[in-house]
Amino acid sequence: MEPGSGSATSTVEPTEYIGTLRPNYGKLLAVSSDFAAGLLGGCAGLVFGHPFDTIKVLQQTSSGSFRPSIVQCAKKTLKHEGPRGFFKGMAFPLASVGLLNSIFFGIYGNAIKVLNNYRHDDPHAEPFYSDIFIAGAIAGGIQGIPATPIELVKVKLQAQTAKSSYNGPIHCLHQIYRCHGIRGCFRGLGATAMREVPGFSVYITSYQFFCDKLCDADNRANPSFRASLFAGGFAGVTSWVTNIPIDVIKSRLQADSMSNPKYRGFIDCAVQMYRQEGIRIFWRGLPVTCLRAFPLNAITLGVYSSSLQVMRKRAAELQDC
Repeated sequence: MEPGSGSATSTVEPTEYIGTLRPNYGKLLAVSSDFAAGLLGGCAGLVFGHPFDTIKVLQQTSSGSFRPSIVQCAKKTLKHEGPRGFFKGMAFPLASVGLLNSIFFGIYGNAIKVLNNYRHDDPHAEPFYSDIFIAGAIAGGIQGIPATPIELVKVKLQAQTAKSSYNGPIHCLHQIYRCHGIRGCFRGLGATAMREVPGFSVYITSYQFFCDKLCDADNRANPSFRASLFAGGFAGVTSWVTNIPIDVIKSRLQADSMSNPKYRGFIDCAVQMYRQEGIRIFWRGLPVTCLRAFPLNAITLGVYSSSLQVMRKRAAELQDC
């Protein structure tokens, strides 16, 4: 066709067409960075904190007038099971904790972006504490669903003595499913939800609060590793201090016999515990929980925050390309 003939056709260069087919890696990384950072932080924290968690469960599930101390539980475990006893039940949580932390931090991070878009028309604006609390509740509630069978298996394995009823996490879950069905696998779901929703709301809100106090105003969006460590440790302790009574009840319910249960439900469990052991039972295991919570959550949130900053920076670079 001759130029100036009065008609023209639009053409698309091959390189432009191919460019439209390429996945937007920057946008994909921006969405998935919270999930990936949560996985890394959760796995790092679990390895360090599991021995303390084992002692906590042994304290909480021991009934009667005898109330073993941290040292007594540690000595008994070491005597009858050796050092490996502190890490029993860890394989399954280690394989699944990445999933749970990935779910929580991924949903939390993206929920904050949605709330920021609604409030400020900017997903990266500094969020209100109320929005952090709401996002934590949403993420904690959703995370509590897959957390229930994982927690059930962990408690069953940690509470059993040297004479084992289960050969491992897979065998434990299979036996529960074979004898009690899918409903048995989700025993303690209500108690887990009651723990996770307020617990994670307090956890993530207090973490942001401590970060804000430890950082300059210009660095709040990207706290230093040291600030994240201390803020994470304080947040973990704060969350458990306010949430330990529900966790004690949850542990009792999940450690209870499934074929001949002692408790009819959450309320019945709480009432029986109070009548037989008094109000102090609801804070059993608090010292070891706090001893575990500070370093575990310091590592978890320190690794999460640092890796998230690296991923977000890389995502921004890819989006600019």
